[in-house]
Amino acid sequence: MRLLKPGSLAFNLAWKVGLIQVATIALALSAMVLTYGNGRSAYIDWRIGDQIAAAIAFSSQGLEVDRAKLAVAVPRPPSTFWFAAADERGRRLVHGEVPAQYGPLVAQLEHIEQTDIRTRLHADALAARVVVVDRPQGRLHVAMGGIPERSIVRQLLLIVRYLGGWIALPVLVITLVVSPWVIHRALRGVNRVAAQAAAIQVNERGSGLDTHAVPLEIYPLVDAFNAAVRRIGESYDAQDRFLAGAAHELRMPIAILATRLADLPPGDARSRLQLDLSRLSNIAEQLLDLQRLDRHGSQSQRIDLSALTRDVAADVAPLVVDAGYGFSVDAPDQPIWVRGDPHALHRVIASLLQNAIAHGGGRGMIAVALCDDGGLSVSDEGPGVPEAERLSVFEPFHRLRPSGSGSGLGLHLAREIVLRHAGTIAVDSAPGGGARFLVVLPVDPRPLPGTALA
Repeated sequence: MRLLKPGSLAFNLAWKVGLIQVATIALALSAMVLTYGNGRSAYIDWRIGDQIAAAIAFSSQGLEVDRAKLAVAVPRPPSTFWFAAADERGRRLVHGEVPAQYGPLVAQLEHIEQTDIRTRLHADALAARVVVVDRPQGRLHVAMGGIPERSIVRQLLLIVRYLGGWIALPVLVITLVVSPWVIHRALRGVNRVAAQAAAIQVNERGSGLDTHAVPLEIYPLVDAFNAAVRRIGESYDAQDRFLAGAAHELRMPIAILATRLADLPPGDARSRLQLDLSRLSNIAEQLLDLQRLDRHGSQSQRIDLSALTRDVAADVAPLVVDAGYGFSVDAPDQPIWVRGDPHALHRVIASLLQNAIAHGGGRGMIAVALCDDGGLSVSDEGPGVPEAERLSVFEPFHRLRPSGSGSGLGLHLAREIVLRHAGTIAVDSAPGGGARFLVVLPVDPRPLPGTALA
């Protein structure tokens, strides 16, 4: 079974059930031996009984004894040894002195099936066995006695021989086949709920696990998990409402400050204030963009990524040059079609360029390159991103340098947009030093009807 792996719940249940079954069988066999096989009672060994029956043969005169086989079965027969044989046509054979108590039994021997007779009173003389064998000439019934056994081990073997096939084999099948199958079916709901838990997304409010799919014992755990998910969702909703409200409330003071700064006389002070106000405005817009991504699905359409890259580069080029950088754009003339939200993808390219301006060191070249396979790279010649930080830079409000000028939201916003477009984004080292951000979007060579992005 696929679930029967060491450490799994199904494996632990299966081997414990098997252990209980083995212990139950051992106790039952021990009880049988102690009940029927105590040292004061005698019995006829089943192997000797079969050998004596094999020494009796059919002949034209009736039944006769093969002395050689009988000598093998009972090499040194005691004086009390006897046996009687009868077939269902009335032919009989008697050897030795049959106890008076078994006279009626021998008289009706052809009607008696296999029997093991034990007694504590006169055990040596009265212990007897009836063996029935099928021969081509008919069924042969053989009764015997006077050769008692008292071995506990042989009695245990006798019990195992007769009951093993009826008990051990079914128990083995139940332990190895039926129990794992039953456990597997009982845990199907748990597996389904585990798949539901793995599919839960933070931005999917109200999602939970199916409490009806699990056993009653696991219900409290699943119910507690759903309650925790609801609390987390409520916390995120409260946080989203706060950020959206704060961003909206910032717009009016920013607009008023922009108007008043425009009235100030030109100079370094006004330039610095306008730069700080621009950063504040950018943070507010990024917060609103995050809220739009979480709450609204953008309308997808077919976009020429090559044309979009050139348009964004043209918009940002004055800022790149004013910051002291060289600027190069390498985008194919032929269209490279992708599907997505043009406004959101515009924000991705602009955020990567703004990040290069902020962290490129104020010198060198900022290069934009677009490949035919939908791969877009933005590189600079600054200090680069340490390898240990290359995943963390996409987290919200994360900064490589606390004193840096970035808001810590641009790269996070870019990653969220790229992921919603089924793409990937990563950072590594640029060929000439510095950082290179690579975005790969799936190319869409054929026009398709517009659909909503997830």
